[in-house]
Amino acid sequence: MKPFTHGIAHALVLSGIACMAHAQDAGTWPGKQAITMILPAGAGGSSDPIARLLAEQMGKELSQSIIVQNRPGAGGNIGMAQASKAAPDGYTMVISWTGPLATNLALYKDVGYEPRKDFSPVGMIGCTPNVLAVSATLGPKNLADFEKYAKDKQDKASYGTTGTGSSWHIAGEMLSREIDNSLVHIPYQTPGAALTDLLGGRLDAIFPVVPMTVPHVQAGKLAVLAVFSQERSSVLPDVPTTVEQGRADLISDTCFALLTPAGTDAAITGNLNKTLNTVLADPATRGKLEALGLQMRPGAPAALTEYLDTEIPRQARLVAASGAQPQ
Repeated sequence: MKPFTHGIAHALVLSGIACMAHAQDAGTWPGKQAITMILPAGAGGSSDPIARLLAEQMGKELSQSIIVQNRPGAGGNIGMAQASKAAPDGYTMVISWTGPLATNLALYKDVGYEPRKDFSPVGMIGCTPNVLAVSATLGPKNLADFEKYAKDKQDKASYGTTGTGSSWHIAGEMLSREIDNSLVHIPYQTPGAALTDLLGGRLDAIFPVVPMTVPHVQAGKLAVLAVFSQERSSVLPDVPTTVEQGRADLISDTCFALLTPAGTDAAITGNLNKTLNTVLADPATRGKLEALGLQMRPGAPAALTEYLDTEIPRQARLVAASGAQPQ
């Protein structure tokens, strides 16, 4: 029995050393090691400038380098799965959004992670609503105009999305059901491809989030007819909301949040939350994020937990209503 008891004692010693090392890491964090912020999306997308701005500003607050690591694929599942397996030492974060945090759980049979179990919440960042956008030359000026346009095309009005079950698709299906299922869904591999076909007259509408639309609206190429929100967008102040236009049930948005791998020391996540909220309160940073179409939602880590508890079942209902089948 001696070798067995010796093995137990040795394991306990190693466990104690590991705990001490973890405590020391929490006490001295952040050290000289750079922090990685995983973004489960490709460079150049609407989430990329948000991640890079936050990494830069949080790095300044922490006097530490924060490196954005793009890990696209499977609607964000690949990057999220990678982040869930990282060491919970405070040197890996993941910036995510409604898709990988909630919608994908109903879209995929196995995403490779569980948002509420595999991650420690740091905090919410902000949300941006979906919009109804058409080519500036199409004609409709508001939601009622578009409804008439769609019905006049006799169920041949088309809308493009970034894939079945995406926020674009869900928003489009919500509107289609409101106007007698008069819209035809056409999925695309990338948002850019859908936008190209819209501007080329091969699509009638798209339902992107605000950030993607702003430069094209400013260039006079795109017209936004409605914002799927209760409040107007600060960067599209002249566009009425769906609620204002008599469609109170047409609410759809994408929210961004920051998380760490589960088991990260509470002192570290608390520090990260404080840093995040400080950055979000900075007028210059806040102004840049709002210019991207984000509506700020700073708060405690518990607010992110509450969001997931509400949004995961809500997205499951929306995906089911859209007709999307888990893949």
